Amino acid sequence: MLRRQGDLSTRSNLKRTARTIYTNHKRSISTAAIGVMLTTLIASVPLRAFADGSTVLMDRVNRALRANDNLNGARCYSPAPGVIVLYGKVFDTRDRDLAQATASNVRGVAQVVNTLRTETGQWIAEEERIKDTLLLNGLQGVSARVIGSQVYLAGTVASEAEKQRASMVVASISNLQQNNFIWVKPSPLF
Repeated sequence: MLRRQGDLSTRSNLKRTARTIYTNHKRSISTAAIGVMLTTLIASVPLRAFADGSTVLMDRVNRALRANDNLNGARCYSPAPGVIVLYGKVFDTRDRDLAQATASNVRGVAQVVNTLRTETGQWIAEEERIKDTLLLNGLQGVSARVIGSQVYLAGTVASEAEKQRASMVVASISNLQQNNFIWVKPSPLF
């Protein structure tokens, strides 16, 4: 309440200053210029009020996000009144949706823009890159699954040499720790 009264008194002072300028310089300053000056001076006060309001809203949303350990990587900012933009990184899409729901439930939030990234999204991208490379190297029977800092290789190959080649192909494009569950199943001779 004190903040609002301060803003109103600042507005009154700005109006008084503009009127004084106008009365002192009636002949040299046109009415249109005074109107523009008044508008500029008065319009600057609500911007401070918005900045204070958006800071309060961001603090509320950040507190709500920090209340849940799954949302530790999520942060927010407010580009407009009532609008919250989420950014950062969470574990998976379930946590991403939880962050959006948490922010939406905070008083004063009218819209949430969710730009959060997920750890599992990076895992999937790395997994696809490994799978594509295995296919390009003629290892159609081998699949890869990325979880955290590890890649799990599975499937069947015709020889021990192909199993080692699959491992070397993955090592050439990724620094992930390998867990090799590839089976060697020799192809029939006849």
